[in-house]
Amino acid sequence: MNDSLGKRRAWALGVVAAAAALTCTASLADEAPKQLERVVIVGSNLKRIDAEGPSPIQIYKRADIEATGATTLVDALFTMSSTTGGFDGTNSNSFAPGAAAVSLRGMGEKNVLVLLNGRRLANYGFAQGTDSTFVDLNSLPLSAIDEIQVLRDGASAIYGSDAVAGVINFVTRRDFQGLEMGAKYSQNTAGDLKTGSANLTAGFGDLGRDRFNLLATLDLYQRGAKVAGKHEFTRTNDLRSIGGQDNRSTNLNPGSYYNVGTGERHAMPGCVAPSVVQVDDRGDEYCRTDVDPATKLSPNLKRATGILVGTFDLSKDTQLFGELSLNRNKTDWAEGYQSIETYQADRYIQSDWGSYRAELGGGAPLMVFRSVYEAGRSQSKAVSDNSRLLAGARGSFGNYDWEAAASHSTNTLSLAQDGVLKRDAVTQALKTGSYDPFALKNPESAWRPLLTSVERNAKSKLSTLDAKVSNPEAFRLGGPVGIAAGVQFMSESMSDTPDAQIQAHNIENYGGTGSDGSRRVSSGFVEMSLQPIKKLEVQLALRSDHYSDFGNTVNPKVAVAFRPTDSLLLRGGYNTAFKAPTLPQMHMAQTTAYSSGVADWVRCRPLGLGPDKCHYYPKMLLVSNTELKPEKTKIATFGAVFNPTRDLLLSLDYYRLEQRDAIQLLDGQYLLDHEFDTPGFDKLVIRDPRNPVLEARYPGLRHGRLNTIVTPFINVGRVKTDGADIEGRYAFDLAGGRFSVRNELNYQFHFKQSDVQDQDPTERLDSYYRPKWRNVLSLGYERGAWAGSLRANTSASVLNIDDPTHILDGQEVDRLPSYTTLDFNVRYKGFKNMVVNAGITNFTDKRPRFSTQYGSFLDGTDGPNAYVSVRYTFY
Repeated sequence: MNDSLGKRRAWALGVVAAAAALTCTASLADEAPKQLERVVIVGSNLKRIDAEGPSPIQIYKRADIEATGATTLVDALFTMSSTTGGFDGTNSNSFAPGAAAVSLRGMGEKNVLVLLNGRRLANYGFAQGTDSTFVDLNSLPLSAIDEIQVLRDGASAIYGSDAVAGVINFVTRRDFQGLEMGAKYSQNTAGDLKTGSANLTAGFGDLGRDRFNLLATLDLYQRGAKVAGKHEFTRTNDLRSIGGQDNRSTNLNPGSYYNVGTGERHAMPGCVAPSVVQVDDRGDEYCRTDVDPATKLSPNLKRATGILVGTFDLSKDTQLFGELSLNRNKTDWAEGYQSIETYQADRYIQSDWGSYRAELGGGAPLMVFRSVYEAGRSQSKAVSDNSRLLAGARGSFGNYDWEAAASHSTNTLSLAQDGVLKRDAVTQALKTGSYDPFALKNPESAWRPLLTSVERNAKSKLSTLDAKVSNPEAFRLGGPVGIAAGVQFMSESMSDTPDAQIQAHNIENYGGTGSDGSRRVSSGFVEMSLQPIKKLEVQLALRSDHYSDFGNTVNPKVAVAFRPTDSLLLRGGYNTAFKAPTLPQMHMAQTTAYSSGVADWVRCRPLGLGPDKCHYYPKMLLVSNTELKPEKTKIATFGAVFNPTRDLLLSLDYYRLEQRDAIQLLDGQYLLDHEFDTPGFDKLVIRDPRNPVLEARYPGLRHGRLNTIVTPFINVGRVKTDGADIEGRYAFDLAGGRFSVRNELNYQFHFKQSDVQDQDPTERLDSYYRPKWRNVLSLGYERGAWAGSLRANTSASVLNIDDPTHILDGQEVDRLPSYTTLDFNVRYKGFKNMVVNAGITNFTDKRPRFSTQYGSFLDGTDGPNAYVSVRYTFY
């Protein structure tokens, strides 16, 4: 699908609901007027009646969430077009295993503020990607959430730092009376990923009669692993049949070795079935071993959460409230077989070492690519404990409402791993010959002394104290003027301590990260809502924050909503945001990681390797920076909402964000591409000594093999992005029931970013990491006790590359097609006090797209997933 056609289809999807609605001639009667209660909605401190106002907000009710078939909050958010990325806690290779977060506007999870009932939570103790701090969505149970509010606008003037790309507010159930129990089971049609959850909710007391209400929720969740042999696209790592490469392991059972003197690679002696000897087009030999069908590709998950919400009317005008939540998440998984690391020059097996084989090396040093597979797979286990205590009071005096609260939340983490290799023990064993890397199998007495266990511990804490006062009609200036003002004090800290053995670089093939930092923030804010003329609403907000490590910042917000007619709302706004560097970006210890792949063209060109084979995976040394400047962002939005009847709503909101002094690691590929033309870059690239024999075979080769890249956090310059959110909703009576259609489209026009300071931002959109658009179309029908829905989730066609700036001159890059999955849900509530939900996600078993450049699948390989849930209300 060409790009222009893709754009036309995307915009067509965005207005399909509108077209259907405008051609319908059915007359829809309005309900009789009724008294509406003012409530606080995310994006403002003032109570209001109408959710549609100056800021674009998406609201998802409990029924909307249930219809998605989601079992976790992050699953539910992934079904929304506003979500532009994230992770769900099932990737065991993550720096933050077991945790989940989402991104808005393509700006990453660190720029999204997550609230529970309008207040902050402590961040997860491990930063994603070493530096990106976030609230773990897996610490909040889906069953306790009554509503999800997504503010698609910056809100630093309202909430302070973090609210750059948007705000997600989760609202729990309140003032519930009765006893309700729910259970859900889901399973992949392949027979794995078995997931079960159960929850119990009890509410006591009537605020109107008893002056109190106590709500308690208990939620249990368990999910099994994904098994490689049960899925078509994970049964083998030999992907040549679908245009990929042969990714079968070359260091397992028994592996291969490399003669440093001749520059040749050979299969280990004893490479027998099911392993195979393979010779590539360069004459190098590999002993390749395919994936074990029983390999678990995702972790086992267990979660338990308890939430207690209490409200007590102290008097007619004063109410006390409190919240207590406790959560434990356990994540365990099998790592790969642990590999011996001898590809660095100081670890070459020398001719005088006890493990050397003269018949293989001829006196030249040897490198071995071999796992200690005799010891089995390494095992990991992460335990995350979350707690939050909040207490406060609210009330009114005259026409003013007031509220004050204090909270303390923590996240405590431990990550333990058994069966890893001690670097010094491996070196000694290779020198003495007590472990023979060329043998098909070593006895336990040889490999057992090589093993050890490591543990990483972290703790994140957040304490807040806030108070505010508001009056939606303080005085009149043409129309009513609402005023809110308040203060907030916040203290946060984060410590992440790796195992001493990892800090000493004594664990084979393992990087580690650590950080220890804290900050305090004092804030004051004021907000006004004016109606200077009829049908015009103006929101003005100003917030001043004092950071203990960055001084003062002041951020304003101006937003306008104008209703030229009762059915049309025009709105727009401008605000600024301030984002201090995350604590790990400033205080992280030097961290070791491994690249997901870079192209080293100073070697690949003389070696004759093209874009499909020029892949290196060097060690990465990540370095924090206490001299970082804060990120500052300007956000502008404008749009329109057309709501001619209660059953038809069309909205279009354009947004633009421009961030300067954006913080990220210096891009490894950019660094390599400019290693010799940018002062200082050559000192950040560490190479092995040059190989004269190899250079004689390949004229033009003048640089050693890539070993390590040092990448510090820097203020890289600017990020610019703009796009539009388009939504259409329509409902009408049909055949004795009610038919509804809802379409949500997020379309990005640009996402430009600099790699270094003073560089003009370049376009990064249209890659497999950044598709231009995402659309969600939902069709629903409800009649009597039955309701059903069909949802189509579509992602745009993309270039088959990770970043358009990585396209070489003259390189042809193909496109991968758009991708659509279909989900089906049916609900029945004909049984007394019971609701039954069932459905299948991806019920057509859509084939995932495969990227030959990335060497992997862009979309999920899980296939269809079937689920059934039951909710019963006892009284």
